[in-house]
Amino acid sequence: RPKLKRGKYTIRFVRQKNTITKENIPLLQILDSIRYIKKIPDTTIKKSTRRLINIVDELSEEDKQSIVRLAKKYPPSSRALLGAILEGLGCTEQTAKLRSSLNPITTYNLPGILEVLSTAENWNIK
Repeated sequence: RPKLKRGKYTIRFVRQKNTITKENIPLLQILDSIRYIKKIPDTTIKKSTRRLINIVDELSEEDKQSIVRLAKKYPPSSRALLGAILEGLGCTEQTAKLRSSLNPITTYNLPGILEVLSTAENWNIK
């Protein structure tokens, strides 16, 4: 759909390839935040990443498995950042699935991410 203007807000619609259910809406919101991390207004990538690390850390093991499953339909840069966050939190079981879905040669550019996330280099995030 085209953009929609409501007062001073512009509403932009994003196509979701995953099936939307009541249970996975919060996980899809996290994945959308990771996907559009460069476009989050009034904050930096570093601050956004710190907040996302805290949010993902609070998820249950079942939710972490679900978010990895849902992330497979997201762009590679989103999967790489989610993998780096999960690896930083010590979730090696889930990261193997994400790593196998990425091209090992591709690099992703997120300025300043290495200061916040030490595992980002393992995921070719610069």
